[in-house]
Amino acid sequence: MRSKTSYFNPALFRKNLTRFWPLWGGASFIGALFPLALLAVLIQSGELDAIQSPLEITCGYYSVVAYLLPVLSLFYGALCALAAWGWLYNPRSVGMFHSLPITRKSLFLTDFLSGMSMMLIPYAVTGVLAVLISAAIRGLEPVGLAVTVLCVLGESFFYFCFATLMVFVTGNPFAFAGFYFLFHFLAAGAEWLVSLLMNQFYFGVSRSYEGVIEFLSPTLYLTRRMEVLTESQRITTPDGWVETGALESVTLANGWLVGTYALAGLVLLAGAWALYRRRRSECAGDVVAVGWMKPVFRYGVALCAAFTGGLLLYALFCDGFQSLDGSADALPMAVCMAVAGVIGYYIASMLLSKSLQVFRGSWKGVLATGIAAAALCLTIAADPFGVETRIPESAESVALYISGIHGSGVNAVLEDPGDIDQVRDLHWALLAERDSLGTSTQQIPADQDMYNVMLVLRYYLPGDKMLHRYYDLYLTEEMLAGSEALRQLAELACAPGVQSYDIFSHIYTGGIESRLTSGSISGILDAETGEQKQVDLTPEQARILEEAVGRDVEAGNFGKTLFITDWDQYQNSTGWGKLTFFYASTSLDGRWQGQRSQSVDLGISIYCTETHKALEEAGIVDETHKFLTRAENDALHGSQGGGEAVYYDDPYYDYGYPEEVYEEIY
Repeated sequence: MRSKTSYFNPALFRKNLTRFWPLWGGASFIGALFPLALLAVLIQSGELDAIQSPLEITCGYYSVVAYLLPVLSLFYGALCALAAWGWLYNPRSVGMFHSLPITRKSLFLTDFLSGMSMMLIPYAVTGVLAVLISAAIRGLEPVGLAVTVLCVLGESFFYFCFATLMVFVTGNPFAFAGFYFLFHFLAAGAEWLVSLLMNQFYFGVSRSYEGVIEFLSPTLYLTRRMEVLTESQRITTPDGWVETGALESVTLANGWLVGTYALAGLVLLAGAWALYRRRRSECAGDVVAVGWMKPVFRYGVALCAAFTGGLLLYALFCDGFQSLDGSADALPMAVCMAVAGVIGYYIASMLLSKSLQVFRGSWKGVLATGIAAAALCLTIAADPFGVETRIPESAESVALYISGIHGSGVNAVLEDPGDIDQVRDLHWALLAERDSLGTSTQQIPADQDMYNVMLVLRYYLPGDKMLHRYYDLYLTEEMLAGSEALRQLAELACAPGVQSYDIFSHIYTGGIESRLTSGSISGILDAETGEQKQVDLTPEQARILEEAVGRDVEAGNFGKTLFITDWDQYQNSTGWGKLTFFYASTSLDGRWQGQRSQSVDLGISIYCTETHKALEEAGIVDETHKFLTRAENDALHGSQGGGEAVYYDDPYYDYGYPEEVYEEIY
């Protein structure tokens, strides 16, 4: 009779599942609580029939897949891998398992299947309950369910394969935990460290992490790239008002990434098997179980220590070596990085040898580490790739923030090619005047007044790429008067595209339908009574003033007070009160349900001639009623001021922009 080789051992499989039942059993119990809690809430509220469309349930499934599942799988996959392969970290257990009449192929396949089963059981229990509840409330949608199941299988497979590979790279559970999370975020962390060092040397380069190699950090990449996109019905009411109805479609954007990582999981699994075939039983307990990876570990730790420790040492001991322009000095930074790299080299050597006696004969490695760290620092400081002077040839849009000398800044997201070209011209002018612009308080003489101007740029490029620049300038009156770049900056702050977005962006957008309902204006002085009052606007008056504001925006009359240096001139130019428009808005992209009240608050300077004419036309300002400037208000109430304390350029006044507008800038 021919002998038959089995690559799967049922007894070992059952033993693994029964031995570690608290792991998958506890995870299943916790997972089951969420659909059961949802059912309890629906029953208690009597809203079992509240689901308008099964797509609402699908939207919930996709949200879990896109934003929660990668994080859960990251941690749970590590626990399942330790449960399935933990015996490799104990010399006695390794000897026992390898003495069993089971081949390494059978051990590998059986432990992999048992670990993968522990990985999937909680998801299966939670999923079955969620499907039953969805069917009970008529919220079951086959396509969404199938996509969710495939994503759960793909992500679970990838994370467990990744954890399995890390098991065979290391020799103890503590090293496994360190390697698993380090390698998982190594690419993003390395790019962040390099960008942090570039920030120390390059003019305007700040927070330059762009995620170029973020795909090598799967959890970050999946949670940042996958999105849930929804489209809702648009219902037009008899009076012409547009409202949102039930969901029409739900899409898991970039869901194909899960399949790509699942294929990568096959490669990781093959690598794990290749390592296990040649794994020595004696390596149990070592930090690194693979011989050829030990030098990689030693110099990798040294390099990471050079970056992080070098920046720390420079901040502690060499801060006084900063250049006048505020950037770091390359030579002291190189020395700090070399010292930190050497320290990291010895730490890694001690971990590998499990001994403190690592100094004898180490001079070659120490010398190589120090030279490499210093050379890397000097190379980055030299900017061989032109990062500092990079300005995109084309951009889909540009988000910007301009902070003037007085008052609040101006936010805008520009998509018009002409506006983007104006931003690029300004950017080139700033780079051309770098040496003459003050980028540090050390450049300003103590006997001269100092003004601070800030420009933040974020270019959105094709392919979901982004370029961020931050210019924080400290200037004198002479610098302001003689700078072509600052002249262009002042013009950009008044540009119609910038001011239109700054004032009306959260009211008139593609995803919001808004209707002007009324308004008010404060800071009106009644000459007969000597009192200041607020005037409520009728819908017709509000419409007249809104149109006038639009004409002032197109004429470039808003924003002219941002760069006034003389305080008295500024006081005489800016209005004391504020003009407010009230709107009833409906979200067309599902941002919120129903109608919402929104408002626009802005101040009026003396340059807003069209708005002042409209105030007279609407009968709000006349011979006995005057709109006060800040200087006039101070004259009435003394130097302490009084009355309405909000005006267009108030640095502490929030115009009510939604959070996503600020996120575009910051």
